[in-house]
Amino acid sequence: MSGFSHGGPGGDAVDAVSLRGATPGDLWRWSQETSQRLGEVYERILDAGTPQACRADAPEFLRLTRRLLALRLTVVAAGRRLAFEQRVPPADGVAVAALWAEVFWAARAESPDDDSGVLEEADASIRGLLGLSTVDLTGLHAVTAWWARLQQVEQTFDGLEMQAQVALEARRELYEHELERRRLNTP
Repeated sequence: MSGFSHGGPGGDAVDAVSLRGATPGDLWRWSQETSQRLGEVYERILDAGTPQACRADAPEFLRLTRRLLALRLTVVAAGRRLAFEQRVPPADGVAVAALWAEVFWAARAESPDDDSGVLEEADASIRGLLGLSTVDLTGLHAVTAWWARLQQVEQTFDGLEMQAQVALEARRELYEHELERRRLNTP
């Protein structure tokens, strides 16, 4: 059951074929739609507040969580590839674990002295989210705890995207400054 208004990823897994040719705008829109649907599933679980609701909606919650991670990481990895020197090999395909490994190690290479623990927390959360099964989401407390961890991961992704955007803007300004300098020095 896709429910998506686009020709993008609608199955259980996001794969390279479904993302081939997708624009950054497509990826952003698909991640927003997936996030909205995931929020609706989460709200449905909260509103029902029963273990039965948790069990009934756990498969959809997990499917959408994994889709959201794949979409967001595809965007984050692409942005960071443009913004920073590629110090680690690019991920092969769009498997969440491979994309996250690329982003994680590239971010560590950019900031080796960062001891904030943000990347490590996101790493633990992503690994946990990928390892979840429906039996792990049989209670309201478990669902809300994993939802909170997913929100923290999203904040980390936002920070990584912002970092890449700032780097791209700085590079663009430097390029424009260099063009202007050359133009002024040309007789």
